Amino acid sequence: MQLRIRLAKVGLARFLSHLDLQRTVERGLRRAGLPLAFTQGFNPHPRISYASALATGTSSEGEFLDVDLTEPVDPAEFLARANQHLPQGVRVLEARPAPGEGDSLMAQINAAAYRLTVEGADQAALEAAVAAFLAAREVVVAREGRTGTRPVDIRPQVYELAVTGPGELRALVQTGSQGNLKPEEVLAGLAQLAPGLAGAELTLTHRLMLYRRDPETGVLTEPWSL
Repeated sequence: MQLRIRLAKVGLARFLSHLDLQRTVERGLRRAGLPLAFTQGFNPHPRISYASALATGTSSEGEFLDVDLTEPVDPAEFLARANQHLPQGVRVLEARPAPGEGDSLMAQINAAAYRLTVEGADQAALEAAVAAFLAAREVVVAREGRTGTRPVDIRPQVYELAVTGPGELRALVQTGSQGNLKPEEVLAGLAQLAPGLAGAELTLTHRLMLYRRDPETGVLTEPWSL
């Protein structure tokens, strides 16, 4: 049996690295006595696969993972037992039977929605920058990589962008193996379009949900249906 899990990483737990989060979840599920399936080989480990890595310092209520079990467990029971043994800030929000055989979640997820909190920004300048960003044909920022810094047009990787409150944005951006846009790059792009954003700082990044986005129609599908 395989369960699909939606996980939250909030509060101080947002400073866990992706590797630390993996270890924390594995230990919690093992302490809960859940019938985890293990890989074969010299160093067996629980068969848990994540949809996408989450950057250290980013909180989330939209992390998805698949957990293989050796025997059926009611999703509500899984949720209750797991949360008894997971630390504060790491919570299982939902558990459902995985929809079936197919590509892995990591191979299918290609979009992520974020709530971005920006401090030190003039609100009128922020709204003007978002409007200019959406109207622009390209927005080039400097992206740091292993081989150095290179210019990248991030406009095609931003599907939706809106001001949702004072100093608050909602962004739907590309993620996954075909391209991964960092929220910091969105702010860098906005700062280029509005001088009033000089000195603005992205103080909190919160991932809301992961999706499969149809590249032709733009239709979003939540991981529950993949």
